[in-house]
Parts: sequence; structure tokens; C-alpha cells
Amino acid sequence: MGAPPSPAASGGFDVQPVHVHHAADLVKDAQFAHAERAFALVDVLNKYNQSAGAGRGADAFADAYQKVAAKFLEAWGCSVVSVGGASVGLNHTANHYVLAEWGASGRKGPQPPRQPEPVVINKPPRYG
Repeated sequence: MGAPPSPAASGGFDVQPVHVHHAADLVKDAQFAHAERAFALVDVLNKYNQSAGAGRGADAFADAYQKVAAKFLEAWGCSVVSVGGASVGLNHTANHYVLAEWGASGRKGPQPPRQPEPVVINKPPRYG
């Protein structure tokens, strides 16, 4: 049995494990940038914490705004964690590609090395 045709011959594309590892690293880096944007937003918003004025109406508005902002930042924190999960998933996929190629090649000897799992944010940040 011969080797399968190259993906280019059938109109497909060939994804190399090194490319998937690179994508995992890019996503990991983007996760940290995504997390930082929320901290920057909170810093800006904290400068305007008394902008609604004084009195019962302003206090009620501020309380309602705080609840909405807390939910928004909680969702943002969860999205930060999900981006890290995507990076870890890409890394695992690339490692499995490497093992599958090694196994399919029929080579003897030790398994090829695996890339370590990327260090990502795995708990939602507390933005305050």
C-alpha cells in the first residue's frame, strides 16, 4: 500500500503540527492581552465613579450600573478563560498530530517529544 496522495493533489491543505503549536502560542498571547483590556477599562471607569451626581436617583443609578458592570466583567473573565482553553486545546491537538504521524510512519524507538501545555489564565480574573 502506497502513501496517501498529498492534500494539495486533492484540493485540500496540509496542516503541520508546528503551525498548530504556533497558533496555540498566538492564542495564549492574545489571552493575556484580552485580560489586560478589562483592567484598562476598569481603570478608566473608576475615574468617573461619582459622575452621576448626588441624591437618591443618582445612587439608584449607580447601584444598577454596578450590578450590570459586575455581570459584564464576570462574563469578560469567563471569556478570558475560554481563550486559554482554546490555546490548550490547540496544543493538545498538535501533540496528537505528532504522535499520530509517528505511529503511522512505523518508526521504532521512543515517541517524539511533546510540547508542554501552555501556561494560561485558568481562573476568571477579578476585575473589581
